[in-house]
Amino acid sequence: MFESMQVIKKLIERYDYCGAYEILKDKGMENMDSSLIINSCRYAVNFDFFNAKKILKHLSADTLKDSVCVDLLSNLEALNNGQPDVLMSELLENLKFQIVNEEYIDFLGRVYRFKEAIYKFMFIKSQLPDRNFTFQMRFLQKKEILKILRNHYKIFNNNLIFALNSYFRKYDKNTEVVDPIIRLMNSEKMNQLIELRHNSLIGHGFMGVSAEEIQRVYGNPYNVLDDFRACLISLGIEVQRYKYSIVNKLILELLEQDYNAFFKLDHSVNANFE
Repeated sequence: MFESMQVIKKLIERYDYCGAYEILKDKGMENMDSSLIINSCRYAVNFDFFNAKKILKHLSADTLKDSVCVDLLSNLEALNNGQPDVLMSELLENLKFQIVNEEYIDFLGRVYRFKEAIYKFMFIKSQLPDRNFTFQMRFLQKKEILKILRNHYKIFNNNLIFALNSYFRKYDKNTEVVDPIIRLMNSEKMNQLIELRHNSLIGHGFMGVSAEEIQRVYGNPYNVLDDFRACLISLGIEVQRYKYSIVNKLILELLEQDYNAFFKLDHSVNANFE
């Protein structure tokens, strides 16, 4: 079991909660606190925040009182409500996971989604500056944005990014904040990165993607995270960093406790049959 524990710890360090949970489940430890949090993270990294929060309600009373767990429950509630600070921070964390695990095609997919999310956020804030923004607003739907662009600004391009570029170039007045973001999003290095996505399996082709290819067009993949983070901060979005690193620390602490308790009980049961 010691070797399994080492594997579990390594999987957690790489944010592979599915793999870690499957091993614990095979050992019959799926209902212990460490496993429940791992299972919750397994749902959260797939943006199923409702079930991620639901699972945590089965934790022991002591663990539920832990400050990390209290913050995690609050975070999941905000994610369920589509709050921009936590949702964009979650997407940044998700991007980091893809780099850590060298899943570069998925990484490019997240980059494209992030670019689109930033454009949507800037547009809706420009249209409804006094409205409380969440990513659950119906105005965030592509068809709603395109309808506004057609009806109010006579922009008829059905490609959302191209249409919003036209809007910001012609009509937006918040140039001091928006212009640097637009320049980054339309920079040569970003366009080349998006082109890699288009040519991959999640785009329109079958081209492979490597760290070297990303390095060639953009530099270190972590530079993408830094650039996106700077965009969010300039938009007034509070970026929350290291969420899963903090949660992982709690998981590893609980894992040691659960491991000792489980095998103490297992040894006691076996002794009764001897």
